[in-house]
Parts: sequence; C-alpha cells; structure tokens
Amino acid sequence: MKQINRWQPSSLRRLTVTAALAVTLSAFAVPALVVPAHAATTADPAPTGVTVAWADAAHTLIRVTWKETGSQPNVITSQSPLGGSEKRYTTATAPNQVDVPAAGLATTAPGQAAVRIAVFVGTEAGGTTSPAGLSAPFDTLDGPKALIDSIAPVAAGKFLVKWHPAVVTDPNPGDPLDLPAVAPQYEIRANYNNFNDYAVVAPKTTATTATFTQLTGPSFRFSVFTYNEWGIQYSDTQRIDYEKWVRALIPAAADYGTLTTITGTIERWKQACDPGPCWSMPMSEDPRPVVLQARATTASAWYTVGSTKTDAVGNFKISPPTLGSRQYRIVVPDFFNHEGFGYGLVSNTVTTAARPRVSGRFLDPTAGYGQKVTAHVAIAPPASVPSTLQRWDGTAWRNLKYVQLTKGAGNYTFTATQRGRVAYRFLVPAFTYAGRSLTWQVSNTFVLTTS
Repeated sequence: MKQINRWQPSSLRRLTVTAALAVTLSAFAVPALVVPAHAATTADPAPTGVTVAWADAAHTLIRVTWKETGSQPNVITSQSPLGGSEKRYTTATAPNQVDVPAAGLATTAPGQAAVRIAVFVGTEAGGTTSPAGLSAPFDTLDGPKALIDSIAPVAAGKFLVKWHPAVVTDPNPGDPLDLPAVAPQYEIRANYNNFNDYAVVAPKTTATTATFTQLTGPSFRFSVFTYNEWGIQYSDTQRIDYEKWVRALIPAAADYGTLTTITGTIERWKQACDPGPCWSMPMSEDPRPVVLQARATTASAWYTVGSTKTDAVGNFKISPPTLGSRQYRIVVPDFFNHEGFGYGLVSNTVTTAARPRVSGRFLDPTAGYGQKVTAHVAIAPPASVPSTLQRWDGTAWRNLKYVQLTKGAGNYTFTATQRGRVAYRFLVPAFTYAGRSLTWQVSNTFVLTTS
C-alpha cells in the first residue's frame, strides 16, 4: 500500500498547499519579484519571445525558451496568484533554454487558471537586472473530478462502480500547454486498515466504470482518482457500509380487520479511524428505505405489502391490515446515496396467524329454571362457517352444540336446566374467507345465571 498524503478534495488541497508555501514563496510572490535594492536593477532590457512547450512525451517537463540582447545570465521562475515557483538559473554561455518539472508547478500553483513563466536577466548572487519577459498564460488544472453515479455489489466482496467526469471549462483554450482532447485516466484506491492509507484496487483506465474486489472489510472507503499532466483530482470519498439488526418484531398473530404492527431498529456500521488502525462502529445515517414482504405459503412468491423509512436513530414501523394468515419478512434493500453504498438486510421469516374476531353472548343472561335461552355468536369477517357452543363443567370446556353461522352470525336456543352461574363460549375452527386463511378462535366467555 502507498501512503497518500494529499487525500482531500482539490479545493481543500489547494488551500493547504497555499498555506504551506506562504513562507517559502514569500520571497518571490507575484505580480513582481522583489529584488534587493543593492543587488537588482532594471538596466537590462527584458528577455523577449518567451515560449513554453512540453519537452517530453510523458508531459513531465516544460521547456522554456527565450530571446535576449547579447548573452546574459538568466533567472527563470513562474508567476501566478499563488506566487512563484522555485527559481532556476542559467549562465551567460548556456543556451536560452531550460526544462522545468511540471510537478513543481503543480505543487506551487495547483489548479490555477493563468500561470506564466517569467524570465529575467540576472544571477543568483546579484539578483535580477531586467523586467520580466513573460510567456503566454497557461492553466494547471487537474483532470475532471469523477462524479459517482452508482455502486453495486456484483459478487461476494466485489463491487461495480460507475461515474462520469465533471464538466470543466478551460479558462485558456488553446494555451501552449493544452493537450489534444483525450479521455482522462481514472484509478480506484481504497482505504482499509489504517488512517489515510490507500491501496490501488482498480488500475488506471479511460473507461468510466470499473470493478474491484475489497481487500478487507466489511466497512471501508474508496475514491476514484483522475490523472492528468498536472496531478491528481479526487472524487468525493465513498463509503461501503453494512447494516445490523437491533431488533425486528413481527407478531405471531393478529385479529382480522386490525393492523398488524411490525417494528424494528437497524444500525449502519461504518469505518472509523482515530487516526491509526481502523475499525467498524455504528453511526447515524440518512433515512433508509424498509420494505415489508409477505407470502401465503412457503411455496408462494414474496410480494410487497408496505414500505417506510427509518427515522434518525434507525427505528421503523409498518402496519398492514390483517385480512388473512401469511408469512412476513422485513427487507432493508441495498442502498446507494451521497454517502456511498450500504449493504441491506433480510429478517427471519415469521408466520402471522390472522384470527377472526368472535363475540358471544346470551340475548338474556338471566333465566328461570326450565326457561328458554338463546346464545348468540357473531364473527368478523362475516363468513358462513360452523361454530361450536361450549360449556365449562368445572374442569374443562365441553362441546354442547354445533351452530352454523350465516353471514357471520348464528343463534342456539335451549332450555336452562342447570341452576346457578354457568360459563359458555363459542369455538370457531380455521376457515378460508375471500381466498385468505384464518386460524381458529374462541369467543369471550359469557355467563348464564339460572334461578
């Protein structure tokens, strides 16, 4: 792995470089070099015809040439809003030519719209003795920033990243150092084990998509680097995170016509560094989509019955209506947003039995011995199904009478022959209504008092 010391957005990196160079470059800040009065004059005419051009095919050296009156020693530097580069010197007998490393300009004048090479007559010991001869302005802009469009897993621990280049306006179209329009080169580097320690995981390419395999994990960060002759431009840091269940509660039963309340809490685990060795820990995240899926049986296909989003601390609640027994699971889909990619989750499968709502009562709960009494039963949904009237004999419930319900209601009339208080209830066995299964259910207990 290679230590990356410039890991920050270009704008921040340039401010940092500016601050770092404030002292070292103060002696030759633009627009003009300050020359000690005892050593520098402007007695000599300024060099003319200052030109700049690439000196090598790799575009690492800038060749500066100029003309002057006679043979003079020269001082060569740069001028930009950020200051000047390190001075270079030539003797009077040397050619009017010098090669300047592009990396030096990229460091002292990064991302500048107008940089000029300045050539003076002068020496290191005596200072400058002429005004500056200036080249045409040229820019030192980094390549276009990669704007991430998507991150998606394509296999275990393997990711496909797609991006597009930001639109960059050339401030000096056609300047002497502009290169022919070619696709920029991109490279993906990922951080895994130590603060600011990044490794190449996808080699340089001119394509705007790449696949890479994570080295470690499960949480880490990566960036897409854009290369050009002036240096590196960084995409926004992208995260690869994962979720954990704190809780996922799916009830085992719910009453017909009511809401089945399903709740849960998730945590997003992200990479953290102190700086030093990195680890994973739960951190806040933007609201995360949560989907509730259901199916009638294990042989059925899953379908979506509701969705929501987590709150600021990862809580969620989904409450579908209870219309029949079915299996549920909670799905937290993989999610890509401005933070990066977050792995999703799938809960365990739970069967929630739908229970009919059953109520029972006597039309008149008091009676005299030998009097006729009527037990009434009603259910929701209003199904036409059988039921059984049961009586408590002091030790167990005993079946008393089969009662057919019609459109959710039924009655049974009988003679009161047992004095005192006797408890009754209705039992409704499992049935199907509107194509949906409901489990068995018993009514409330109701009492007949016979005197």
